Amino acid sequence: MPKLNLDPPLINACGILPYLDIIDRLEQMGANFGAFLPKSIGPFSNNSELREKYSWEQEKQGNKNPTICNTRDILLNSFALPTHPVESWIEEFKQSKIKKPIIGSVYGFTPQDYSNLVSKVDKYVSAWELNVSCPNIEPGETSLMELMSKKVKDIVIAVKQTTEKPIIAKLSPNEDYINIAKSIINYVDYIACGNTLGPGLVIDIYSKRPILAGIYGGMSGPAIKPKTMKMVNDVYEIIKDSNIGIIAYGGITNWQDIIEYAIAGAEIFGIGTALMGKNSEQIVEFTHELWNGVETHLRTRKTTLEKLVGTFKK
Repeated sequence: MPKLNLDPPLINACGILPYLDIIDRLEQMGANFGAFLPKSIGPFSNNSELREKYSWEQEKQGNKNPTICNTRDILLNSFALPTHPVESWIEEFKQSKIKKPIIGSVYGFTPQDYSNLVSKVDKYVSAWELNVSCPNIEPGETSLMELMSKKVKDIVIAVKQTTEKPIIAKLSPNEDYINIAKSIINYVDYIACGNTLGPGLVIDIYSKRPILAGIYGGMSGPAIKPKTMKMVNDVYEIIKDSNIGIIAYGGITNWQDIIEYAIAGAEIFGIGTALMGKNSEQIVEFTHELWNGVETHLRTRKTTLEKLVGTFKK
């Protein structure tokens, strides 16, 4: 199976550094990521023939503001997967000067949506993360997680027939991820654990209305780390005798979190909520602090990250 060799094995969580111009600037400033993920590409097109052929729309606006609410304990977002047409993404990729690997993220409403999008953008990315687990919706919309949870195997098979790049299935802690992981073990190169929890609700006590325009939002931040830590370890027990790797998403704010996730079974580490509210200089500094802390710990303990992976003792 194809693998990602990232130096360091740090990536941004999808949607946090959404567009390639932002990523390009951070790379030029020296942000210490091994690869970058722009936001998810969805089944939308400027081409009327494609829209008619695949029943696609032109673009998805997502929810109006406010789309983020920080309760101090947890962050809620209700972006609802906004994206511009695939042709606009292709133009961005053509103009990009990013040197580190780019992991494309894609979502759709059918397995064919995923494979059709991958076929159009495949040459611009080094791997694919398949978003089959987003709980964020527009009011009245069925969530992608509800639509896709029973189709994950069909999706990864369709994409595997379309690309030779590494395939990452991004699963949700909200779903039966253990059985989903078992069903796709022969078709993916990585399993990402996980996505935002929820959705959750925050109410303004004066208006008695939801604070988020989308009413509900996916929950992220340090408070969800124990949940995704268990998810990582559960999935590791399924894949430990295979060549599949695990990407950990969920509440990473310091180097200790990375070491903990490695012990649970992860080998690549996604940073999300911890980047929000930071300017470019602060993000660059933060990523270097994270990895310096990991390296110092490994030297002190006279070990390597690879040797730590999956060493949790029950």
